[in-house]
Amino acid sequence: MPDPAQPWLSEYEAFGIDRTLEPYPDEPVHHLLYTAAETYPEQGLVQHGEHVPYPTVLEHTERLATALAERGVGKGDRVATVLPTSIQFIISSCAISRAGGVHIPNDFLDADDDLLYRLERGEPDVLIGQDKHRELLFTLRDELGLDSVILTNVEDYSADPPSSYPSIDGVEWFSNVVESTDPDPPARSFDVTEDVHTLLFTGGTTGLPKGCRLSHRNVYANALQGVASQSQMAQLMRGQESGIMALPMYHSYGYSVMHSLLELGLDVLLVPDARDTDMMVELINEYGAIIMLGVPTQFMELVDERLEQEIIGISGSAPLANETRSAFEERSTGISQGYGLSEMSPITHFNVRGLLDMMTGEGTAADGFDHPTIGVPVPDTEIKLIDVESSDKIPIEEAVANEREGELYVKGPQRMLGYLDSSKDPFDADGFVPTGDVVKIDPSGRFYVVDRVKNMINVSGLKVYSEEVDEVLYSHPDVRRPATIGIPDPERPGSERVKIVIEPEATAEDLDAKAIRTFLEGKVPRHALPEVIEFVETMPLTDIGKTDKKALKE
Repeated sequence: MPDPAQPWLSEYEAFGIDRTLEPYPDEPVHHLLYTAAETYPEQGLVQHGEHVPYPTVLEHTERLATALAERGVGKGDRVATVLPTSIQFIISSCAISRAGGVHIPNDFLDADDDLLYRLERGEPDVLIGQDKHRELLFTLRDELGLDSVILTNVEDYSADPPSSYPSIDGVEWFSNVVESTDPDPPARSFDVTEDVHTLLFTGGTTGLPKGCRLSHRNVYANALQGVASQSQMAQLMRGQESGIMALPMYHSYGYSVMHSLLELGLDVLLVPDARDTDMMVELINEYGAIIMLGVPTQFMELVDERLEQEIIGISGSAPLANETRSAFEERSTGISQGYGLSEMSPITHFNVRGLLDMMTGEGTAADGFDHPTIGVPVPDTEIKLIDVESSDKIPIEEAVANEREGELYVKGPQRMLGYLDSSKDPFDADGFVPTGDVVKIDPSGRFYVVDRVKNMINVSGLKVYSEEVDEVLYSHPDVRRPATIGIPDPERPGSERVKIVIEPEATAEDLDAKAIRTFLEGKVPRHALPEVIEFVETMPLTDIGKTDKKALKE
């Protein structure tokens, strides 16, 4: 009999997912690379036409780990990277781990002040970055008073690498450091449950970024959870297939997926520039990849491209709209998606049914809602729902039976140790993390994100779920990107009005406010109809392709 408090276990049974992955390995995170090099020596990383097998990646990792140790990096010391998705990112992350250090990955697209804010609090001892951002890195070096700066070009690992590098005071070059150092890192001992592996800062969309202290156990467990949640698909690919990695590795979702790909021993085709659609098309058409990891915006762009073979899309980091999913399914195999948050390393959910339906060409989700699902909790993830108004716990069986919506709270072996700022307590009394997302659950235990708590709009005491309005608008043929937000109602203090911002399709004709309002009538509640409609040439996006509603409100 299915457990009404855990209806997702029926999905586990149907797709062969283990209820638990315990006991988790008592190994540090870099053990994943050591295993890949030993078990899948012919597989590796591909960047700009160059295939680097895992044994070579491991050798370069040990050389860099040795160099970091020689530069003073020991247990608990921090190393910051400002790198794109690349071989250098993977080598750096594994080398920092092997040296006993703590990795602070950073987004080079962040505003300079935001980046400086993170690193001032992270207090790194060494900075590794991409040469094209040299001036930014020098500014950070001077502001932080760092002695060690290591620069690299993405082309250092390519079919045509640079033959030499300029001499710059206070700078070492990644390739020279690796080449000139023996692979002899010092022995380190690890307490995998307590030693911090990564200091991962949140995006700062709800305030100043917060540093999440992720242990080796957190990161390793999440890599295994991510693999397990893909069921037979993962095992069919293991050690023999190739996948395109277009997610930014410095972002939490891409960071976890990176480790899952190492665990699977795939040939990983790297896309350093997340906006380079031409490279994604080239990799799909030339390398025979069967899977691509990306964000919804990337899949939107691929819809307009000519793909010579079908590919399975795995989406994360931002909500996947029905329109994007349907359009991509018409051109290729389709898209499934996962869900998570930085505080959970980050993956907590994955839509395994959607993935396997794509493989078989069947549609078996008979009892779902008309909205892309984030799927079921990954193994060993605990769940509870909290009523947004009363803060009361909602029993899962009641949420399913009555289609009740509540804020999602999560806990599991991937849950962070805490924030860098120890004065901030991120957990409730039971150790759960509030996600800030309002969800509902279907009878099979699949979860659906209705809205962010902070994006819910209060119209004279009535709730408007902005994501649900956006989902309707995505189905309009002339709407490329919509954004529903709340603005103050000058006539009712404490209440809001609904405002909709529209980025039209380039081919749109005669699209005006009246057409948008008419389109919504009957599809959304009357109190969700917009008072204000604005058209923009380009919608503001975050660096990972989410609509930047914070910027729109400002």
